[in-house]
Amino acid sequence: MQRRTLLQMLACVGAGGARAAEQSRPARRIARPDLTWAVFYGEDIAPERLAGYDVIVLDAGFKGDVGQIVRQGKDLLCYLSLGEIKRSSPWFGGLENSGVLLRENPSWPDTFVCDVRQRSWSALILEHAVPAIAARGFKGIFFDTLDTPPHLEQVDPDRYAGMRLAAIDLVRAIRRAFPDLILLMNRGYALLPELRSEIDGVVAESLLTTFDFGAKQYKWVEPDQLIYHMQALDGLRTEPPTVPILSLDYWDAADEATIREIYARERDLDHRPFVSEVLLDRLIPEPPPCPCRPAEE
Repeated sequence: MQRRTLLQMLACVGAGGARAAEQSRPARRIARPDLTWAVFYGEDIAPERLAGYDVIVLDAGFKGDVGQIVRQGKDLLCYLSLGEIKRSSPWFGGLENSGVLLRENPSWPDTFVCDVRQRSWSALILEHAVPAIAARGFKGIFFDTLDTPPHLEQVDPDRYAGMRLAAIDLVRAIRRAFPDLILLMNRGYALLPELRSEIDGVVAESLLTTFDFGAKQYKWVEPDQLIYHMQALDGLRTEPPTVPILSLDYWDAADEATIREIYARERDLDHRPFVSEVLLDRLIPEPPPCPCRPAEE
């Protein structure tokens, strides 16, 4: 009886310690409701232009001084695609005969869909890509293209069986190997049930607005798509473990009135918003509040 009681006490201590460690991770500050964040994929930018942001996502090709920006108290995250790879990637050449590259993505020329089940892919990510990001001084990673593996499995269950689970295992492996990194996941809604305790935030890209590449214009998302997004995100703020939601919308920088409206609508949804143009190669500050009309006499 005493032994059973001791084991129960040890189990409680272990669980409490795990919760305390999770809550003390630096990434918990992402949960702040007043968090400001930005995505910038240009090659360089004056550090003072980042002064108004807590979290900034940069491309791996950023040529500026990462350390200087981090010393200013910013959490810098590096973009990393986990389901696809560009031909321009420094690691692309080593994959050409590995069986990882499945086909070119017709929407993004010179970008290839990857078989995340392959050991060579997970080894590349865990042994080369993530260590290189951490070595540069980045505080975290912005995971992209995690919608691709479960989509492939849904479209062709026989050929792509296990793609969803392999993507989940890869993110879990990154968390285990790099416990102090901030991990943001762009969409990846099909993976959320298993990964919500592994990541520090979800980015809802094109939640309210998007860019129509066919028509070459910005537009509001269709109601059915918005409903899909909101259903996928439902519960992240209320069911433990809660996950902060950051929104990423796109609009013409010259239209300040609409951008102001997007920010307001996202905050009404309790999201941490950022709005930019689709190439994300310009940093577009949030427009100031619209001045109120003078009261009529």
